[in-house]
Formats: sequence, structure tokens, C-alpha cells
Amino acid sequence: MNKAQFSALNLVGAVCGLLIACDVVLGILNGRLNAEVGQTQGQFNQAQQIQNTAQGLVMRIAQAGRADPALRALLARQDFNVNLATNASTTPTP
Repeated sequence: MNKAQFSALNLVGAVCGLLIACDVVLGILNGRLNAEVGQTQGQFNQAQQIQNTAQGLVMRIAQAGRADPALRALLARQDFNVNLATNASTTPTP
């Protein structure tokens, strides 16, 4: 093996080593990003559950508010508009 071949093989080996190091770093970063995505997805799921629970509570308060003016006033103060005919509650945007 002459000096040119030896240098070429060393250069190829160095490039391969660099690519392996990049692969390891990218794998670590990918794992961290996947963990963050999982955490954010969990927060969205929890927010969806809370929204469903809150919407159910608003509907129950609205149904009870048919007979109790204090509950109707509570919903009005919090800017909840409820249409009991369609079982949907909304909050107006400011």
C-alpha cells in the first residue's frame, strides 16, 4: 500500500467516524424530541378531558338554571351562552 492509498483510507475512515458520531448525536436528540412530543400530547389530552368535563358542568348548571335565577346569573357573568335545545355551550370571544 502506498502513501496515497493510506491517506485516502484514513480520510474515508475519518469521514465514517464523523458520520457515526453524527448518527449518535441525532439519535439522542430524536429521543429527547420524542419525549417532548409525548409530554405535549399528554397536555393536549388532559386539556381535552378538562374541556369535556367543564362543558358537561356548564350544561348541568344551565339545566338547573331553568329553575334557579342565581345559576342563570352565574352563567351570564362568566359569559357562557347555552342553548339547551342543542345541548351545546359556547363562550364568546372578546
